[in-house]
Amino acid sequence: MARRADGYLAIDDCISQMQRSSRAGFEAEMLCLRPSLENAVFAEFDPAVHVGPVDYQPTLPLYRAIDFGFVNPFVCLWIQTDQTGRVFVIDEYVCRRKTIAEHAAFIKAHTPCASTQVAGTFCDPAGAGRNDITGTGAVHELAAAGIRATWRKSRILEGIEKIRVALRAGDGTGRLTLSPRCVRLIEALRCYHYPAGGAGVTELPEKDGLHDHPIDALRYFFVNVASAAAPRKHRY
Repeated sequence: MARRADGYLAIDDCISQMQRSSRAGFEAEMLCLRPSLENAVFAEFDPAVHVGPVDYQPTLPLYRAIDFGFVNPFVCLWIQTDQTGRVFVIDEYVCRRKTIAEHAAFIKAHTPCASTQVAGTFCDPAGAGRNDITGTGAVHELAAAGIRATWRKSRILEGIEKIRVALRAGDGTGRLTLSPRCVRLIEALRCYHYPAGGAGVTELPEKDGLHDHPIDALRYFFVNVASAAAPRKHRY
């Protein structure tokens, strides 16, 4: 009888939806359960599950994800992926009040492979804009220092959902592991929150100038990595 009903959903379609969605998203959309109104954006994050000893593996592609900042922190994450879709954040760099040239020098010195072997460097799209005073922009300055960065415009919520899926998909599996070296990113995943009053007040998390920047860098990785095989080219 159920198979002939108008609302019948094949089990294969249900499983596919579970694997594409975050656990929170699946429970809200498919099981009609109300999402939690707790302030934590990534309630799925569990250091006991998502933090472990991961190091650079020469056989896997290496990516870098950058969020620009000066007074607020500048962030760079070094990330690898394997053939099964697992994601490993192997290191981080978080620093304030330095020039792009200084950041670039550190990034190049601490990248564990030759620049030509980096599969992609993804960044904040806002970095492509030109400063009214200097006449240049952060992406241009990175390029001048030997780091070519690409970007794709996206909504904040798109990146948040991709991180949630990596932490815990609808079927309960996770594919994101952070090195214990990534202290600031671990802290950000635990502390990134919605404004007081909960997620029901606004869809967007609080931009506190501290925890949002490592999360932004991680978002840029997830929204860009799918197209990394054919990076967008920019002229300066």
